[in-house]
Amino acid sequence: MVADADQLVASFDTLRPEQSLEAFRAHYAAHRCAQLPQVADVTELRVAARSAYDRLRDEPVLDAERHAEDDGKLGYGFRLLRIDTRADSPEHAERVTTVFREQGLLDWAERAAEELLPLVGRITGRTLRYERLFLLAYREGDYIGPHGAEHDTDLDRFNLQFPLCYDTVGAMRILRDGFLETMYDRDGDARLLGPRMWHEVPPLLRLPGGPDPLRLVVSLRLRAD
Repeated sequence: MVADADQLVASFDTLRPEQSLEAFRAHYAAHRCAQLPQVADVTELRVAARSAYDRLRDEPVLDAERHAEDDGKLGYGFRLLRIDTRADSPEHAERVTTVFREQGLLDWAERAAEELLPLVGRITGRTLRYERLFLLAYREGDYIGPHGAEHDTDLDRFNLQFPLCYDTVGAMRILRDGFLETMYDRDGDARLLGPRMWHEVPPLLRLPGGPDPLRLVVSLRLRAD
């Protein structure tokens, strides 16, 4: 099934009161992120993203860094799969681009960026442009450890993510008042991630007696000019 760009809500902030925008701005200023509720109908996106993953599941690039112990302290680590239209291998990049195009993901991402960039710009105070689409895939046990300012030196890079969970409950945790607090994944929500944001992605868990869990994150890379 092809993702239907017309199901994307035409304009998020025409459906929300002005105080919601101020709340998003305040949250972003404090935590370098914002979760925008129910900005898209992702019914067909769920099918298209899963189909793209199934077609490319033998080709994803393992994106991982092993933890290292240094003087009794455990360093940063993570493990997930990255399916990206930008890759070291031209053949791989072409294959991913072709599948994304055939599944309608490229058109959907361009439409999502067109509709949501004005709102994102008002939240961040930056002029942003859409750069490319990529897909992150978390299998059982995959995660990203706590990281933020010390790992992020590109202050012009932003991500707008649409997390999709299959047979699991997914989340991101952000640093808030000294604790890593949970922001649950929810179909239709968009999550804006700014530079130098302290966060982690907890390990993906299997539900009791359930099938293999999967978390796909449809990610739009945005860049400030």
